[in-house]
Amino acid sequence: MLTTLAATAPYWHGGGVPSHGFPVFPVLLLLLVIGALVFGVLRRGAGRAIADARSVLADRFARGEIDAEEYRARRSELSRK
Repeated sequence: MLTTLAATAPYWHGGGVPSHGFPVFPVLLLLLVIGALVFGVLRRGAGRAIADARSVLADRFARGEIDAEEYRARRSELSRK
């Protein structure tokens, strides 16, 4: 039975996760975190630009620079983006 366990369990013989494999996980985790941060910043920036455009549009409508029809058309266009 001991020989069967030794033959089927390589971790008993110093196997398992090799020591050179450990740096791979932290590097992949770091890349994942960096990717998530970059994606979040880019996505938030796009949302902020649309919100700013809507704010400018509302201000122009409030000042009477554009009429209600143009306001609705442009707001609808912004909603599609």
